[in-house]
Amino acid sequence: MSKLINTFIKTGSLLLLIAILFSTGCQQQKPDATKELKPLTDKYVEVWNNGNLDELDAIMDSDYTYHSNKLPEVNGIDGLKKVISSFRTAYPDLKLVLEDEIFSENKTAGRWHITGTNTGAGEMPSTGKSVDFWGIAMLHVANGKLKEEWTAYDNQSLMEQLGYKLMPVSEVKN
Repeated sequence: MSKLINTFIKTGSLLLLIAILFSTGCQQQKPDATKELKPLTDKYVEVWNNGNLDELDAIMDSDYTYHSNKLPEVNGIDGLKKVISSFRTAYPDLKLVLEDEIFSENKTAGRWHITGTNTGAGEMPSTGKSVDFWGIAMLHVANGKLKEEWTAYDNQSLMEQLGYKLMPVSEVKN
């Protein structure tokens, strides 16, 4: 009887092991999102740094949407080109570095760092001052292209570095 029990336990254990191996071995492994998404984010950062806006056409969806702080939403590749061009005009030596990245199936998020000197004409007169600030961004990807971006950064710190001062409305003189 004990021989029969031992045979049953060995056979049962073997069948259980085969079932586990079969069920885990048959699961399709998801592709590594980093392999698809990192080249897109690297190219995007490169465009911010080199100003070659035509390179965006290859990596951006035509319905691209850019959201940043409380600024108006920017739609389309041409709108994004204006955003980048405006920054690069105000900060000709702009340097964007992506410091942390997280990749998932169709999203990437990261913390970035920008340095530059405000020597160009932008929305405000140039100050000649250097800036050093960070922000975060989340990018959505569809069909192998960047589709949407949510970016946030400390605008108050940026303005202070440029020499502006936040004042209560009661202290503002007309």
